[in-house]
Amino acid sequence: MKLKKIFAGIAAASMAVSAMTAVSASAVTSGATVVDFEDGDCSFVYMNLDSGSSDAVLSVEDYNGSKQLKVDVADKTAVPKVWFDLYKMMEKENVVKIKSITFDLSIVPKTEEGIVGWAGGAVGTAGSYGTQKNPSWSDKAWDGGAYNPGEVATVKVERKFILAAEQYKEESESPFFGLMRWAVAADADDYVMYIDNIEFKDASGNAITVGFAPVVEETEPEATEAEPEATEAEVADEAVDVDLDVDEDEDIDIDVDVDDEVAPAPAETEAAPAPAETQAAAEAATAAPATGNVAVASIAAVMAVAGAAALVSKKRK
Repeated sequence: MKLKKIFAGIAAASMAVSAMTAVSASAVTSGATVVDFEDGDCSFVYMNLDSGSSDAVLSVEDYNGSKQLKVDVADKTAVPKVWFDLYKMMEKENVVKIKSITFDLSIVPKTEEGIVGWAGGAVGTAGSYGTQKNPSWSDKAWDGGAYNPGEVATVKVERKFILAAEQYKEESESPFFGLMRWAVAADADDYVMYIDNIEFKDASGNAITVGFAPVVEETEPEATEAEPEATEAEVADEAVDVDLDVDEDEDIDIDVDVDDEVAPAPAETEAAPAPAETQAAAEAATAAPATGNVAVASIAAVMAVAGAAALVSKKRK
C-alpha cells in the first residue's frame, strides 16, 4: 500500500536521526569565557603530590553566593599544589593563545577564631606534567592576607606570560597551570581555599572561549522486526458497520457506516441480478489494488450493500 510505504519511509528516517547522538567531551560549559564551577564539575582539577606537597580534598561547594572549587588542605605545614589540566578545559588551538590567567582566591580559616595571617604563593605553568617541557616550568608569585579572627583573605590572582619561552606551545603534551600556597607554621590555624571565575585572555586582552563543541557520534540503530500488516479483511471488519432492517411489508432501510462517505444505495433494487453483482463485487475487491484503509472500507461497504440487496431479493421472492 502507498500509505504504508510512506509511513515506512518516515519511520526509517526517524530511526536514522535517532541514531545520531550528540556527545560533549567538555568538562567546562561550552562557549563560555569563564570557568565558574556552576555545573558542579571539577574533573579537570587534580592535586600534584610530589615532594613537599600537601594533599587536599577537592569538591565544588556553595560559598559566598555561588558554587566554587573548594580545596580542603590536609597539611598546613606543606604546600598544597592545585593543578588544572588545560586540555580538559578548552580546545588545543585555544591553549596556545593564552597570555594571562586570572581567578578569584579566598583563604578561609576553619574556625571563627582562626586567623589566616600573611598568605603567599605562586602560579606555576609548564607544557607537560611529566617532563615540564614546551614550555619549561616557570612561576609568578602572588600574596595577600587577613589578620583578624575569622577574617577571609581574598586575592585576585593573575599570571601573565610575558616571555615567549613561558607561553604554551603547539607541541605541549599536557599543559597545565597550578596554584600553590606556601606552607605555614605548625601553630598557625587550619584553613581551606576557594577558587572561582577562572578566565583566560589572549595578547589583545580578549577573553578566550573555554569548553568544547559537542561531538556528534553515529551509532548503529537496533534492528527491530516490523509488525505484521493488517489484512484487508481485518481492516474491513473494523471500518464497516452494516445494519439491516428488512420487512416484506415495509420499505427497506440499509444503514452503512464507514470512515468515509459512500454513495447512498437506491431504496429498491431489482432482485434478479443481485447474486451476479455480489460475485462481481467480490472479484473486483480481490483484483483491485488497495490504496489504504479508506479504500478497503469503501469496497467492503459496496459488498455489504450488494449482499443486503440479495437478502431482500430472496425474501420478496
